[in-house]
Amino acid sequence: MQAAQVIARWELRNTLRSRWVAGYAGAIAALSAGLFAYGGGMPEQVVVSLLNVVLLVVPLVSLLFGVVSVHTAREFLELLLAQPLRREELFWGFVLGTVVPVALVVPVGLGIAWGVAARQGWELYGILALESFLLSGSFAAFGIWFALRWEERLKVFGAAILLWFALSVLYDGVLLAAAFLLQRYPIERALFVALLLNPIDLARVAVLLQVDAAALLGYTGALLRQVVGSTWAIPLVVVGSLCWLIVPLWQAARTFVRKDF
Repeated sequence: MQAAQVIARWELRNTLRSRWVAGYAGAIAALSAGLFAYGGGMPEQVVVSLLNVVLLVVPLVSLLFGVVSVHTAREFLELLLAQPLRREELFWGFVLGTVVPVALVVPVGLGIAWGVAARQGWELYGILALESFLLSGSFAAFGIWFALRWEERLKVFGAAILLWFALSVLYDGVLLAAAFLLQRYPIERALFVALLLNPIDLARVAVLLQVDAAALLGYTGALLRQVVGSTWAIPLVVVGSLCWLIVPLWQAARTFVRKDF
């Protein structure tokens, strides 16, 4: 455990030294502050506008960061593997120092803009920050898993882009087409399960439930509120998002322990 803490601190310092991390957080803060200024300081309007960034840009950036971090640190990891260290400690130290900073970029950037421009609606900020943290962490974990699973960089980047495109663009279209074609059949339960199978949809529904934007919830979001009610909908969505963070981390850990470097 002590070795994992040392590795995590080392990776954390290296990540925080990266200029793109500061630039990423600054861009989020500047965009949020601009939306607050344009929207008259109303958090609900700003959050609806920010959803496009959180749901499209954040997963893609996190995926690519996870892939690049493994390829950049491959020689460093191989050097540490030659030392008398447990692979589990090495993996979790690397992950904590890599995933946590990139997952905190959006909440920190949003928090700066929120504290300066809004100074209200902190409950709404809390759910948006939590979902962005879980969403960013889960996609960064997917990127690390893909980079550990395959050696070819082209295959890794292709798989990452395909995952992002499928979950952010194709998934909702497929669900709408299925709901239209199978409208004569009782498919509510299947669509409810389908909502839990997409972390991007989970984040969108969690935030929109908080702002009570019923028109923007979509079919699956409205179904979720109808089935479990407004009280239990957000906790259920947060638990689902947490599972999407745990599963790729667990798969990446298994791959790292078994991989022949």
